[in-house]
Amino acid sequence: MAKINKFVFRKLKINKISWGKVKVDGKDFHQVLIAGEKVFERDKPKLETLFGTTHVIGDWEQKLLLSENPEIILIASGWSGLLKVDEEFKKKIEGKEIELKVVLTGRVVKEYQNLIDKYVRVNCLIHTTC
Repeated sequence: MAKINKFVFRKLKINKISWGKVKVDGKDFHQVLIAGEKVFERDKPKLETLFGTTHVIGDWEQKLLLSENPEIILIASGWSGLLKVDEEFKKKIEGKEIELKVVLTGRVVKEYQNLIDKYVRVNCLIHTTC
C-alpha cells in the first residue's frame, strides 16, 4: 500500500449501524456509499426501478467506488449477505492494485475503522438491510 501523509488524510467515522440505518460523521443515512471524503446516500428508488432490488451495485456506484484512488473497496453485503458483487465489477477491479473486501454489515464498522486507522484509502458501500 502506498504511503500517504497522515496529516492531510481525512478520516470519516461510521458512528453507528443498525437495520436500515447508518450514521456517518454524525449524519443519518439509510444506505451509503463512501468515496474518499464524500458520503452519498444510495439511490434506492433508482436501484429498484432499474433492477427491482437494492441487492446490486449500480454502474454509477461502481464508478464512485473506483474513484478517489482507493487501495481497498469495502462492501457491506447486508446482515445476511444478500447484496452480491457481480463478476463484471470484479473484473473492473482486476489489475488496478485495489483489494476488494466483502463483509457482512455487522462487521463493516470495525473493518472500516481498522483500515482508516492505518491510513488506508478505503471506498465503501454499506447495504443496511437483508
